[in-house]
Amino acid sequence: MVRQFSAVGQGLMKVFFGACLSAAYVLLNTTGLLLGLMPLRILSAVVCLAGFFLAYVGLTAAAVAESGYRRAIWCARLSAVAGLLAALLMDNPLLILALALFRQCMDLIGIVVVCRVSGQLMTEQHGESYDGRGALTWKLSLLCGVGAGVCGCVSVIFLNEKLLLAAVTFYLILQILERLVYMIFLYRSHNVFQSR
Repeated sequence: MVRQFSAVGQGLMKVFFGACLSAAYVLLNTTGLLLGLMPLRILSAVVCLAGFFLAYVGLTAAAVAESGYRRAIWCARLSAVAGLLAALLMDNPLLILALALFRQCMDLIGIVVVCRVSGQLMTEQHGESYDGRGALTWKLSLLCGVGAGVCGCVSVIFLNEKLLLAAVTFYLILQILERLVYMIFLYRSHNVFQSR
């Protein structure tokens, strides 16, 4: 059983690096959209693929110990497809917004699944209640994700106005904050699973 927990910890560390690349994707893609720089958007597509690959490998490794992680794998797949399409589309802000919102939903569902399953496994391993840590993480991520979705919708409404920069700035801050909260949970979970 110790090997299984260790496999989950190692898998979550790979998911951590995938979440770091996901944050880089958000920065690159949003900056590329604002400035109209296609090379940044192509780079964001490559970063999106690399982040998906790391998350996929990590979740697959974790799924050896707990099959609940398989649901998060499907969310990661759908999120990566939406992210690639959003990064490569040009001149259709409504479709890009729809893909971004779909990607956001898939990311949030994946975060909820990983936090709940990891919290249950940590409680099983150590006998202490770690469910609260996972619940706090997914609730904060959900709050940031919904706020970012609202900011994304507002940015499409103010597409040619001065308020566009403010809406996009709040969108980026909330997206990065969501991923930061999730990365902290993944890193701490990795440490818990690696401890004996």
